[in-house]
Amino acid sequence: MSGNPTGKEVLRASLGLFRQDRHLIVLPLLAAVTALVTLAAVGLPIVAALGASRVGIAVALLAAGVVSASATLLFNVALVFAATERIEGRTPTVCGSLAMAWGRRATILRWALLAAVVGTLARTLERRFGVFGRLLGLAGAFAWAVATFLVLPVLAFEDLGPRQALRRSSSLLEERFGTVTRSGLRFGVLFGSWLVAATAVVLVGAMLVPASHVLGGGLVIVGIFGVLAVAMYASAASIYLRTILYRFSLGLSVPELGVDLTAVLSKSREPAWS
Repeated sequence: MSGNPTGKEVLRASLGLFRQDRHLIVLPLLAAVTALVTLAAVGLPIVAALGASRVGIAVALLAAGVVSASATLLFNVALVFAATERIEGRTPTVCGSLAMAWGRRATILRWALLAAVVGTLARTLERRFGVFGRLLGLAGAFAWAVATFLVLPVLAFEDLGPRQALRRSSSLLEERFGTVTRSGLRFGVLFGSWLVAATAVVLVGAMLVPASHVLGGGLVIVGIFGVLAVAMYASAASIYLRTILYRFSLGLSVPELGVDLTAVLSKSREPAWS
């Protein structure tokens, strides 16, 4: 196979890799639970100490956001290491992946601090400027999501500060914008359709509850479980996808794509959309 892999091939590779490591879905589950626990454990005592004033709430949100984001990032970076282990022919484990992520804890903490500050500034703009602020917030959130799309593997494998990591993620995205965009769109359509289907089951169940508590309630439970399962699966698989795209951007091989990217990119470094 010659040339750049298509978005379909990248998506198929990421799903194929993660299907071999389904047990690692525990990592995004732990990330979600830990985020909620740390938000409450850090934020509530600060509000209790400083009072429910604007300053108290702002300090609580910032502190809780840093701790919560750090915990979530730790599990997500662990998934990056797990994906890399699988790509390179080894079998990843939960403990081994977390141990490698823990070795990047200082880098993760610095990034979490930047992310929390950006989030706090965005919320402040939204509150202060009303509808215009909300529009700015939406535009800023989109720009931030795009710029940081490849930041997880950057945090895992490159010893960079937060600002350098942001620039690095953006530059990698620019180099391979076409492949990244196509892969991301296919990923979103696939999991978005699954999420819509699971949500539809919840709605149908809710409508049937007055007529049949057993059938309606059962469908609601199944649907909610489906929504959670899709969310966790999408979270984990998306990190495998980003790891593949990161390796692709660096010209590293991803065997499941059926192409030696080192050879491909040594011949041509033109943009992916050309």
